[in-house]
Amino acid sequence: MGLKGKKKLIKDISANTLQTGITQVFGLIIFYLTSKYLTKSEFGEFNWSLATGSTIIAFGTLGLDLVFVKRVASGQNVVLMAGIHFFHTVLTGVLLCLLVLSVNFIFPAFTQSHPLFFIVFANLAISNVANSFKLCLNGLELYRKLALIALISNVFKLIFVVLLYANNQFTVYNVVLAYLGTSLLELILSNVLLNKSISGKIRPVLKLTEYKDFIAESLPQLGVVVFDSALARVDWILLGILSSAVATAEYSFVYKIFELSKFPLLIVAPVLLTRFSKLFVVPDDIDNRNRSEIQMFFKLELFLIMIVPIILICIWSPLIDYFTNNKYGSVNEINYWILAPCVPFVCLINFLWTLGFVQGQLKTIMFITISVSLLNIISNSIFIPLYGQIGASLSFLISTILQLLLYLIYIKQDKLKLDIAASFVAIASAILSIVIAKLLTDNVIFTSLVAIMFYTLTAFLTHQINVKQLRHVMSKGV
Repeated sequence: MGLKGKKKLIKDISANTLQTGITQVFGLIIFYLTSKYLTKSEFGEFNWSLATGSTIIAFGTLGLDLVFVKRVASGQNVVLMAGIHFFHTVLTGVLLCLLVLSVNFIFPAFTQSHPLFFIVFANLAISNVANSFKLCLNGLELYRKLALIALISNVFKLIFVVLLYANNQFTVYNVVLAYLGTSLLELILSNVLLNKSISGKIRPVLKLTEYKDFIAESLPQLGVVVFDSALARVDWILLGILSSAVATAEYSFVYKIFELSKFPLLIVAPVLLTRFSKLFVVPDDIDNRNRSEIQMFFKLELFLIMIVPIILICIWSPLIDYFTNNKYGSVNEINYWILAPCVPFVCLINFLWTLGFVQGQLKTIMFITISVSLLNIISNSIFIPLYGQIGASLSFLISTILQLLLYLIYIKQDKLKLDIAASFVAIASAILSIVIAKLLTDNVIFTSLVAIMFYTLTAFLTHQINVKQLRHVMSKGV
């Protein structure tokens, strides 16, 4: 490994931590304001529109996004790839917006039931075009540019939302308009920064042969993207249909906190994809040192990712009820307990998914995702009418466990094997830490501190992490 490889991984993670942290912190503040000051019905309808719109947008991607990042990371023609992807996002955005408008005209009852849907969908379509440029920056590993985009766009979004609150204009319609304005700003900014980063100007490009090849490579991934979206959002959608906007609001709140609990994964996943894409260009060249460093890196990620769920399980109801005026705390405690184990499971799934993706196992990934998503849809359809939000949480947990088992069985690990035994020791130690802490004290603050101390001690004793490994990962790149 040359000088350029030294400390490259930690620099990428640091830059990606910055941009992910900015997005998550500002997103959490805005999410908190909207959940607290909008009624549950408004908040539920807003999140239902986001979930439904995001699923439709996922269909429109045709699976191109991840293949786009992989091609850019692998050194293919950036201007051509970005131009084709840009064209695709604009084309599908326009066509899908026209489709939604047509539905509004043909079925006025839908518009009356979901008056926010079109403007929310238009915002998502614009954000998807901006995402085309951000995906290219990710493939180029320009994480500082992504951090700058995240900072500027989120600062403006927060300013808009705070001004609405300060001027007594904090309505769900005005909040959506603030999101729309921020998405337009993000689109312009990401386009400018990408053009400055490459030797060429990104414009929509239609070259039929290349476009067809792009789609042909991506189509196996379409099933993954669509059903992954269904796996993540079908519970919100079905709650809105089978239950009520209030139930959707309560569940979408706890699900958002569950997503925030995966913060370390949000940092690592983009870096992991680009790293694996480069390593597996010539998979026979992966040496033992690379394998060892990736394993250490993964163990550290797994250790970190369980810290937030441990703390939140210990202090959930008092903390959330305090900050939401008793709206979303105790009513969601059981839901969070059910969703929390999914955090480390998703970490394992992401590692295996990335491994399978860069090895070209797209059909395998597609069949796994379709199978799990169908189970999720069926179980939600059964459990939501019976148990409401808890039924949605149970469906997600069951589906996540099945997804992990299928990835462990079918993803090839001959070049790079996941240490599954160590992974489940870490998960078991997290559970044991919570149980011991709750037995020792009733004070929620002391409970969380004891749990984290015991969890950290166990991680060192079981060699999940150690000082030598930490120093090695911090000083070397993959």
